[in-house]
Amino acid sequence: MITETDRSYMKDAFAQLRDPVRLVVFTSALGCASCQAAVETAKAIRTQSPRIGLEPYDLTMDRDKTDQYGVQRAPCIIVQGGDGRPIKFYGTPKDVFFRVLVDCIAAVSTGKDWFPEEVRAPLAMLTSDVSIQVFVENGCEACRPVAETAIGLGLSSNYIYADVVIAEDFPDLMKKHLIGSLTKTVFGGNLHLDGHVTEILFLEMIFQAEGLKPGLGKHCVVCGNPSSDVICTTCKTKIQAEAVDHKLRSEKLGKSDSRRS
Repeated sequence: MITETDRSYMKDAFAQLRDPVRLVVFTSALGCASCQAAVETAKAIRTQSPRIGLEPYDLTMDRDKTDQYGVQRAPCIIVQGGDGRPIKFYGTPKDVFFRVLVDCIAAVSTGKDWFPEEVRAPLAMLTSDVSIQVFVENGCEACRPVAETAIGLGLSSNYIYADVVIAEDFPDLMKKHLIGSLTKTVFGGNLHLDGHVTEILFLEMIFQAEGLKPGLGKHCVVCGNPSSDVICTTCKTKIQAEAVDHKLRSEKLGKSDSRRS
């Protein structure tokens, strides 16, 4: 259920929308307890701006669309602008992750970079697709930065597929991935990390999941200098410092905007 706080958050976040954004929603008539809530959430978001479109599909009946977007289960809310890489939210985002969904829509519409160039630059070395699944709880504030990192990297590279999975809506997935606590991040289907994941660790895991190409295992993917790690110590320090500084500046700007409004 959308609260007045949610509506106020959407109003502020969508004030500067620029380009059209599609919400592509997949539901199922069979055994999907949270599908109706996902549809209602998407409809409520759509009413907040004429720049937001809504495309509803059935997971089984609309098989061409299911295959096109690579959707595995329902409900699924996909955020996509133009022909850009879709960001998937599996389950029904509420509370903390409703706000993450709203922020994702705003970022796609405005073209806002979630990370500075130092964080995004290594992604240019990717040559094949890498999937990232972040399992979260709706009320988990500590889960938020991990999901936001995955989303930000997904918006920065056409080779990264970022999925945010509301774990409580998919107990079968929790069992499959042996999830005892959240956050849990799965890279490429096989590499797992629990808890908080820094931007640097995200980048390293992405390249490990892709499979290092000949030569890259002995050189830093950022500066090209000899390194036993995917990213050398010097570049790690620089990238993480830039990421922290970028985050602090964004938070300061957000507080300033809130005071003006």
